[in-house]
Amino acid sequence: MHRAWHGDPLHIRLSGRGGQGIILSGVVVAEAAMLDGKFVVHTQSYGPEARLGASKSEVVISAREIAFPEVAQADVLLCLSADAYQKYGERVAAGALSVIDDLVVGAGRATGEVMLPLRRTAREMGNELSANMVGLGALIAIAGIADPEHGRQAIRQWVKPEFREVNLKAFERGMELGAACVAAPS
Repeated sequence: MHRAWHGDPLHIRLSGRGGQGIILSGVVVAEAAMLDGKFVVHTQSYGPEARLGASKSEVVISAREIAFPEVAQADVLLCLSADAYQKYGERVAAGALSVIDDLVVGAGRATGEVMLPLRRTAREMGNELSANMVGLGALIAIAGIADPEHGRQAIRQWVKPEFREVNLKAFERGMELGAACVAAPS
């Protein structure tokens, strides 16, 4: 269905509500890309309400030094909430890949938008707060933005020990969802 994204630089925007682990997801993507030997810039933004307001974490990945560290239009978007979709859903480059939680109403109509059960999958696994890692696994499987093993290493490095196992399992489940999406006929 999708091809691995190989442009340079690659602009990634991860978005959702405060409290959904969006910032952590950005840190994990950045670390995985660094383990891949890439240059990386990570930035983050969230509203004054630390919980429930739209938040974003952006990562620029390149084989060369990065001159401009911001994401004007994302090549790859992960979106976990309706408010984040309204705020960031249209700020993508032509031909962008958008992986969006299937509970986000109004999404899934544009070309390049892939709807996946990210929050539902995390909930079924017993921890809806791991939807960020389900989404991250799906992104890596679909877009090839980092080596999956480097994603696992980054999770082990950045996630607190008491949450590591659940996040690794969520990442693996996301990889499965992404792989099924790629294998599906267009």
